[in-house]
Amino acid sequence: MSNQYLSLREVGRRLDIPPSTVVYYKDKYSKFLPSAGGSGRRQKYSVEVVEIFRRIREMYGMNWTTEQIETELSLKFGMLVNSIKNDQQLINGAGLESGSDMETVIKGLSSVLGKVSDMLSSQALFQTELRDLREEVSTLRSEKRKLSADTNERIMDMAMEIGRLKRDRAELFRILRAGGDSGPDESSFPSSGYLERPLVIRNSEGEYLGVAGKGRKHFSLEDFVTLLENSINSHRSVDLDWKQKGGQWVLVIDASEGQSASQKKIVLVTEENVTPNNNTVVRIDSMEINGKAVPGALLFSLFKQIRESFDR
Repeated sequence: MSNQYLSLREVGRRLDIPPSTVVYYKDKYSKFLPSAGGSGRRQKYSVEVVEIFRRIREMYGMNWTTEQIETELSLKFGMLVNSIKNDQQLINGAGLESGSDMETVIKGLSSVLGKVSDMLSSQALFQTELRDLREEVSTLRSEKRKLSADTNERIMDMAMEIGRLKRDRAELFRILRAGGDSGPDESSFPSSGYLERPLVIRNSEGEYLGVAGKGRKHFSLEDFVTLLENSINSHRSVDLDWKQKGGQWVLVIDASEGQSASQKKIVLVTEENVTPNNNTVVRIDSMEINGKAVPGALLFSLFKQIRESFDR
């Protein structure tokens, strides 16, 4: 900051502003124009206020209101005004004259201001880096959610495939135990078309509820049987037995742990229906676990969970 001081007349001469106008600006915006001492015509101002007077002149030329001008001065020159006031307080407190050891004090202040400027620059850099890190974390979280959804979908596909293999193995062992050499009796097992049709349940109002996922085929009876098999502990012995009764297919799943008394028996009754939209579906008519009927509300809840898994 310069140690040069100017009178209002000199300020007006430098800016080519009439003295009366300079005095008017000084009186109206005195809090933004700290003086360096003196009174009346002998009052002096730091050379830095020339820029403040220049800006006031420009804003008047643009027809700014007094409130707008004060706001602009506060934002643009607030630090400069405070610095000038602090300089003057230091000078007065030390008993210095403007022309004596002023230069030494100003040099010290310049050094401090330089350090403050460096600190502000470092702070701006830190804020930029922090913003970049936040954006990177947000991107990573989004990628993690997508990866988790993809992984869950692959796991479900693998679980269903494993269930199909287990069911095929169980059917093969059943045929071998029966000693049949002519292959399985197709009339004792649902067709592949029946197993692959959309699986639905029907509410009390006659509406059909099924499951279809994004980018996936519909949820079928085959998928549901796979889920039932996977829900049974893997080290148990599992037997599947299909029976046809009238127009319905009944699946009986027996699971036991060797010689122990721990057993689980699931009975699933299904039936082929045609919906009002002319779609052929397989409807769950009833379901029992260890002789106890599964309530319709529980089936609705189960289908809701399956739908949420498929929609991920």
